[in-house]
Amino acid sequence: MLAEVSFGAWVTQQRKVLDRTREQLARCVGCSVSHLRKIETDERRPSREVAELLANCLQVPPDQLPTFVKAARGVELVERLGAPLPVSETLEPRPAPPRPASNLPIPPTPLIGRQPELTALARMLCEPQCRLLTLTGPGGIGKTRLALELAFTQRDSFPDGAYFVSLASFTSPEFIAPTIGEALGLRFSGVLDPKAQILDYLREKSLLLVLDNLEHLLEGGGLLAQMLQQAPRVKLLVTSRERLNLQGEWLFDIQGLPVPAPDQIDRAEEYSAVALFLQSAWRAQVGFELKDEERPWVARICQLVEGAPLAIELAAAWVRVLTCREIAQEIERNLDFLAASARDLPERHRSMRAAFDHSWRLLSDEERRALSQLSVFRGGFTREAAEQVAGAPLALLSSLVSKSLAQPVAEGWFDLHELVRQYAEAHLDTVSEGHTMVPGHADGFGARQAHAAYYLALVEQAAPQLFGPEQSAWLQRLEHEYDNIRAALAWLLKADGRDMTWRVEAALRLTGPLARFWHGHHFNEGRRWLEQGLAAEAALAIRVPDSVRATALGTAAWLLAAIQGNFEQAQAWLQESLALFQAAQNTGGTSDALDKFGDVAWLQGDFTRAKAYYEESLALRRALGVKYKIALSLLSLGNAVVEAGDCAHARQLYEESLTLCRELGDERSTALALYGSGLAAVECNEYHEATLYLREATALFNKLRNDLDVALCLECLALVAVAQGQAARAVRLWGASEALLEKLRIPLFSNCRARRERGLDAARAQLDEATFAAAWAEGRSQPYTEVVASVVRESAVEVGVLA
Repeated sequence: MLAEVSFGAWVTQQRKVLDRTREQLARCVGCSVSHLRKIETDERRPSREVAELLANCLQVPPDQLPTFVKAARGVELVERLGAPLPVSETLEPRPAPPRPASNLPIPPTPLIGRQPELTALARMLCEPQCRLLTLTGPGGIGKTRLALELAFTQRDSFPDGAYFVSLASFTSPEFIAPTIGEALGLRFSGVLDPKAQILDYLREKSLLLVLDNLEHLLEGGGLLAQMLQQAPRVKLLVTSRERLNLQGEWLFDIQGLPVPAPDQIDRAEEYSAVALFLQSAWRAQVGFELKDEERPWVARICQLVEGAPLAIELAAAWVRVLTCREIAQEIERNLDFLAASARDLPERHRSMRAAFDHSWRLLSDEERRALSQLSVFRGGFTREAAEQVAGAPLALLSSLVSKSLAQPVAEGWFDLHELVRQYAEAHLDTVSEGHTMVPGHADGFGARQAHAAYYLALVEQAAPQLFGPEQSAWLQRLEHEYDNIRAALAWLLKADGRDMTWRVEAALRLTGPLARFWHGHHFNEGRRWLEQGLAAEAALAIRVPDSVRATALGTAAWLLAAIQGNFEQAQAWLQESLALFQAAQNTGGTSDALDKFGDVAWLQGDFTRAKAYYEESLALRRALGVKYKIALSLLSLGNAVVEAGDCAHARQLYEESLTLCRELGDERSTALALYGSGLAAVECNEYHEATLYLREATALFNKLRNDLDVALCLECLALVAVAQGQAARAVRLWGASEALLEKLRIPLFSNCRARRERGLDAARAQLDEATFAAAWAEGRSQPYTEVVASVVRESAVEVGVLA
């Protein structure tokens, strides 16, 4: 803040005036000592309730309570509280020494958050070697505000003061020197060059010079280089959307304010982005209060703009006429929504579009083309993807990074700020695409087609790897790229009449081979994409190649049967899939369709019919000699046999499958074989072995993010627990499984549900009603990660899975 004393310091001083320890004040307020320490060190702002309790414990007069609460929440300057009361003579402050000269403007609102950045920047500025410090970032990210705060807090370190020079309105580097001179209060002689006079003036000075918005005047960097050479005690603090590329330049990239994660919504007010929204909303509407139902939408607003302060302030100004939910929805639809009419705002800050217009004008034609085409990505992109889809090789990508329009987010991984992406996408229709797959189109079609083609190729490369030793890495890669896969599918299935034959075929080729990916974590979404693709094919009277359609039908049928229990439609799709594969004499495809027929029969509880389908599929796969498919058929057959009550035969089938899976390095199938072996051991009353199998299976499923299978493992471990007389532990496991299945929105398979009901009946016989209910509630409420960790730890068998 620009106040002489921060809120935390004021609280500390008042506590000491009242002769209270931190522990005593924490007890009075009813909070932990750690929480109070964070308040006193300005690491955390108190909630409104805590602020009111603080005021009471610090003996703040009732008429000052509203001001105190606003200061606590960052809405009011701490100076408005006055000195801590009552002030004793021994604590009376000494007169402050005269401050160095300064022209730093006083911002109209206090700074929210940014304490980590201020600390890091202050440390850098104190380094003797740091003479030129450039704050970079996109428009509206808060560079100017942060530079002002830093200059204000550090001005006492410079005997000759700190000065602010705004360069936003100038169009030529020749204005830099006169503007600096005006800020310093110099009167130029008409004889000497202004640059020479400034350098002569600065030569013996020790001061901080803040040069704001230099990105459009980079040709004037020569004057800055001369200052560094000829004025050794002058330090330059620069804000720019692009680095200056001068020797000795220190860079600090400004990101958005911290925003709450989805699981932190209840603590949203503790995040700087939300605090800024609330401060701005209070200014826009007197008496604004954040209601519980609005909290997720305020968090969503902050997430959408990625914590960009200007965007948050512009969004908050709308609370006078819209709900927070409506504000979030408008931001998702239209960048122009983020606009304001405040007359004291610079023109470039009256809307996010105006902020980006400034950067857009500074780009070359090639940079504009690349940036607009990069806007087709969602959730980031690799260097390779940027070059293949947007024609942006590393040099061009680096140029956009240096201009704060793209940002590296991980090794080899880049992204656009969401608002930058929206702005660039709006220009996709007007910028020539140059290299696109569809010459002559300049409306973004080619870029989107190139994007879809790139991710189709990635999926086709990944699909066979999902059954091999590299499957974990490929599943992670697909998960990382899933936002792009979604975007590609959405565009491919958007029926706008252009090249729809290729697009529908590409959508089905993209979704059909991803069965293992859909099964792991995206059951419902995979089903919806496949159904949309098949519906589009029918509605547009398109006929894709038989192999593509057959594969898509088989995957869609399995997902439909497993999730919705729609066995009639699933069997119709499988019948067509089988006919297509048989007509093409595709033995591998035929065996796949038969295996899925067995799955549908298994889900219906017809284990005799399922066993027949599985045996027919296994025979074909043995003839083909494809080991990973043989292993899968053995698994399927084992599932049918164990349900038929022949646990000994099932264990033989699972063991043969497990041997093959370990040999192939197929972790997913290995986990399935371990689960099957565990289930068979349960049926054979071999509980110690069952626990060992199931614990290893859980660890592998968790590693691969196969949450459904983790839930099934918990179900079996519960059976082990209840059989061993540990009913409370069993009920906790069943509660945890139920909560996980609800999160996935997937019903428990009928045969598993029947086993659970039998087990719950046995648990009820061992427990009274209150103990049963408490165990169930505890299991449902325990975090998923804790459940998995407790299952896989080495002592699980001895000390209890959820002890």
